[in-house]
Amino acid sequence: MLRDYFATHRKTRWVGLGLGALVLLIVLFLAFFDWNYFKPTLARMISEKTGRPTTIAGNLGVHLWSWNPSAEIDGLTMKNPAWAEHDVMFHADRLTVSVSLGRLLRGQLVLPRIEVIRPSLDLERDQQGRASWEFGDASGKPKTSAKPAKIPAIRRLLIEDGTVRIIDRIRKLSLDGSLNAADEAGNQSAGFTLKCSGTLNAKPFHAQIHGGPLVNLDPDHPYDLAARLTASDITVDAHASFPKPFDLAAYRVKFSVSGSDLADIYYLTGLALPNTPPYQLAADVRHSGTEFRLENFKGRLGSSDLEGDIEVQTSGKRPKLSANLHSDTLNMDDLAPTLGHPASSPASSLQPPPHRSSKTPPPTQPAPPADHLFPNADLQVDRVRGMDADVTYRANSVVAPKLPMKQVDFHLQLHDGVLLMNPLSFVLDAGKFAGSVKIDAHQNVPETTIDMGLHDVDLGQFKSASAKQPPLDGSLVGRLQIHGFGASVHKLASSADGSVSVALPQGQMNNALAELTGINVINGLGLLLSDKHKDTEIRCGVVDFQAQNGMLDSKSVFIDTTNVLITGRGDVDLKDEKLDLTLQGDPKKIRLLRLRSPIILHGTLLHPVVGVKADKLIAQAGIAVALGTLLTPAAAALALIDPGLAKNKDCSAVMAQAHEDAAGGDASPPSRDPRSTRTRSAAAPEAGGVFLVVGSP
Repeated sequence: MLRDYFATHRKTRWVGLGLGALVLLIVLFLAFFDWNYFKPTLARMISEKTGRPTTIAGNLGVHLWSWNPSAEIDGLTMKNPAWAEHDVMFHADRLTVSVSLGRLLRGQLVLPRIEVIRPSLDLERDQQGRASWEFGDASGKPKTSAKPAKIPAIRRLLIEDGTVRIIDRIRKLSLDGSLNAADEAGNQSAGFTLKCSGTLNAKPFHAQIHGGPLVNLDPDHPYDLAARLTASDITVDAHASFPKPFDLAAYRVKFSVSGSDLADIYYLTGLALPNTPPYQLAADVRHSGTEFRLENFKGRLGSSDLEGDIEVQTSGKRPKLSANLHSDTLNMDDLAPTLGHPASSPASSLQPPPHRSSKTPPPTQPAPPADHLFPNADLQVDRVRGMDADVTYRANSVVAPKLPMKQVDFHLQLHDGVLLMNPLSFVLDAGKFAGSVKIDAHQNVPETTIDMGLHDVDLGQFKSASAKQPPLDGSLVGRLQIHGFGASVHKLASSADGSVSVALPQGQMNNALAELTGINVINGLGLLLSDKHKDTEIRCGVVDFQAQNGMLDSKSVFIDTTNVLITGRGDVDLKDEKLDLTLQGDPKKIRLLRLRSPIILHGTLLHPVVGVKADKLIAQAGIAVALGTLLTPAAAALALIDPGLAKNKDCSAVMAQAHEDAAGGDASPPSRDPRSTRTRSAAAPEAGGVFLVVGSP
């Protein structure tokens, strides 16, 4: 039939013969064509697509006559940008890629085989944030896209004798390692394994990924991978599931991570997390687009538990971490690393080692930590600028052996290098210490503003286990306003300006404690050592310090009780943490064997020393006039804490009585203001000093 048709339709016959000849010529051309002529064109296409100069030094071979056509490229080289330290970004002795023609005709890209022989990968990011892995156009301008990559389904992946080097100067990360991937023992049914070993910041690094056989991989069915990573003391175990392999826009991961300091996770994730004690954490991660959600997040930091929900958004200018966290029990000792104090266990060794030449001797053993109360660990301002955050936290119960604390709350917001904690609240059994802290890290030297207040803190709760009654009782209020500069708590304190003010509008004082400020041997020691503890009424107490350039200088320090007027003077050098404080107790009744020498407080904040200044006698000053000299600064301090305190019935009564007595001349006035001749190094009233001596448990 076909022969008869072509016999009667000669034109159709010649058209058919022509098409057949053309197909034959194309087949012969493709079969014998030297694809190396196409190397410059292919290299130019890759260069234009990635913005990285590309060359092909070896053979280019194409095998079309298969349901899985493939291509082999020998000597493929892609260069780094001109600013990079190393010239070559990627090189492979041989790269083989095949494509499933049947899947391609159905609109799916499946790669039956990828083989990479002796590849070397060199990635860099400089201090300006330029990354060699961010491809651009032919001019080198990076292409910005928030869409995650979609890797085609790969059914056989072989990486042989590979090396990888990554330098990130923003994260201060350096990775050198070897890379290999294959089906286990050449058995495709045994599964797939990818291994990377080397060093991360000169410390051991190992990563291993294991999955099911790739030969059965289907882009329409989920594929699971198990991974284990160790970097110095960090250990990560993860199980990932890809609903559509390997679409990185949506996947799930269950992971657990442990280490000695959570801040070191920055080197792996780029998230600026606080310093912590040793930790163990686990979560379920759901990734969709540019959003990572950590569900069922829970674990421990030191002896404190932690759980909640976390979300990381990567679509903005900076990654943003949002979290709502809580702890059933918070151990206050676990906050020491966050504040800059060393943890109880050794810190992680992922920190990059200092650069040394071959002639530089190895470092000696680290010196013991400085004997300072204020930690001197610097805030990593580059990390703070590199992310945003919005975190709320609550501890429902608190373990603090030295403080009757029961709850901690804060709301932390970090945006464009400015960190704000407002509110920041420490709730005691009775009263709280609350306010706000702001750290502006735009500049290299952070600027900090602190405004915290003491609210109705019952002093009766501060009692040692062996004491039958507290040394002080009453409701304490106060305010701390500090502004300064510095990357550490110590540097901030060394430059601090502001005020520290505390008031006790009314209360009770252990009578022996009040007498001892006057060093009355009979009434003081006798009452303290006897079982008959008596209380004396506190009519009013004010402690007001002004801070200037790291020096706390007393402005008004007094506690007026029924029997004794306690006054103080002195200063505290926050830079050297030195104390130079004096307390003087003046009885309102005649006392026998009274030593007219003040109590002095010196030493350091961490190791204060209390003694008696016996080399000099202090002339007795009139009680009313001595108190009257403190009234004006005291009123200012009360107004700073709470305008209503100056009108409190006890404080106002003390002030009115002092004014009346001073005007009537009932007391013998001193020849001079007792504070007028003091020097800065001799003494200055104290805020914490008075209550440290008079009110310590």
